[in-house]
Order: sequence, then structure tokens, then C-alpha cells
Amino acid sequence: MMDILANNRKGIALVCVLTYAVILGGCKKNEESPKIQSLKGKVERIDLNPDGTGRITILYFSEKEDQEITGTGLVTKETEILINGAVASLSDIREGEHVRGEVRIVKKGDERTQVALKIYIDRPKPVGGAG
Repeated sequence: MMDILANNRKGIALVCVLTYAVILGGCKKNEESPKIQSLKGKVERIDLNPDGTGRITILYFSEKEDQEITGTGLVTKETEILINGAVASLSDIREGEHVRGEVRIVKKGDERTQVALKIYIDRPKPVGGAG
């Protein structure tokens, strides 16, 4: 009988420890898990650092807000930038251009950071040619 009680206590203790770990671990992961968001809009501003990284500010329509808003994202060395399908850099982007892409949004407490993952620009091709 004592063996059964001892095994039950160990089992209950184990369940309590696992439940506690899942609750704490689950809450922490939800708060810090990044979210990927697709955006398309117009470039409002480019802030370029000497190393080629920087910030890009986009005017876009937010369905959540039901209005146009601006968002600023960090552009890192890992950000993929393509103009008409060719690899480009932040310095090649012009204010006023229409862009589409993806940003990773990371929330930590009240702080929200947006990192540009992909930036795509389709520029009109020049009309005419050598003849």
C-alpha cells in the first residue's frame, strides 16, 4: 500500500512539474514568436547607413486600421532586394517607388521591431530601343 501511495505522489508531482513547464514555456514563446507580414505600398523614405543597411519607410493600406499608414523596417545585410528580378541594394531604391515584400515583426513587451526580409520593385521598362 505504501508503494502505491509513493508512486502516485511521484506521478502527481511529475504531472504538476510538466504542466508548470508547459504553461510558462508556452506563454514565453507566444510573446516572442515573430510574425511574417506581406506588404505592398510606396516608398516614403530611405535612411541609408555607410555599410549598406538602413531603414525603409513604406506608406501602405492597413486592413486592420482600415486606412493608409506608414511603417518603418530595418534593412539588414540579409534582406533580399530585387529590382526587375535583378539583385539590388538599398541605395538603388528610390523614394516614391511602388514596392512589395515581407517583414518579420517581433514583439518584446511593448516594443515592436520590423525587419524587412524581402523587397521587390518592378520598374517600367524603357520604351523604344536601338534601331
